[in-house]
Amino acid sequence: MMQFMAIRQQLLAQIDRGLLAPDKKLPGERQLADTFSTTRVTLREALAVLEAEGRIYRRERRGWFVAPTPCAYDPSQLVDWQHDFSQHGGQFAWLAQKTPMASAAVSDQMQLPPFAQVFEGEGLIQIAQLPVGFVRTFLHPDYFPSVWQTGDQATLLNTPANADVSWSSTWEALDSERASVLAVPAGTPVLTVTRAWRIQPAQGSQTIRIDTEWWRQHAVTLCGGSARDAQTGSVKKRE
Repeated sequence: MMQFMAIRQQLLAQIDRGLLAPDKKLPGERQLADTFSTTRVTLREALAVLEAEGRIYRRERRGWFVAPTPCAYDPSQLVDWQHDFSQHGGQFAWLAQKTPMASAAVSDQMQLPPFAQVFEGEGLIQIAQLPVGFVRTFLHPDYFPSVWQTGDQATLLNTPANADVSWSSTWEALDSERASVLAVPAGTPVLTVTRAWRIQPAQGSQTIRIDTEWWRQHAVTLCGGSARDAQTGSVKKRE
């Protein structure tokens, strides 16, 4: 067995036995390297594996911490981030609320006329004051006409109840902009969830909302669908 995997197993054993409690800070990298009689390069390989597995997480300039139990998250059922994650002790805040001209991609998905505007929002989800999720949403102006009028209190709970939700997930490396928001180094792998909300008017399917979410590895565990759904997407009626 390669040394970094042996170190990973020893650290994981201590986490599983409760010797390293959730949110407890690990010893510094230099101390851990000395403990395992290895180099910091090899140690970081072990830590990177545990991070990718969602068992530890980083706080920028503060070190490594043991990850808590992830929140169970069904992308087909969540409507409003503040409403749904408050039960996990989460806090949601809008970072930006805009009304730009829709991009070609959004315009095509929402079947908007040329030069039409769209409502765009960006928000941050924190749990125990740790940034765990960054979200971006695009809202069709005909179905969310006054969404930004309440400012920071804006809610998406008025998303039409008859909307079907399709979603997909993948892993990607964060760019510097989103990494800064989540307080992790650029290139950190995150779980990316994309959701599209559609209604079925008489003339055919209409996309009214598009969400993209970037989650730290330890933050959520997807549920509510099959393994195939979690990789390639699902379409589900909200309950």
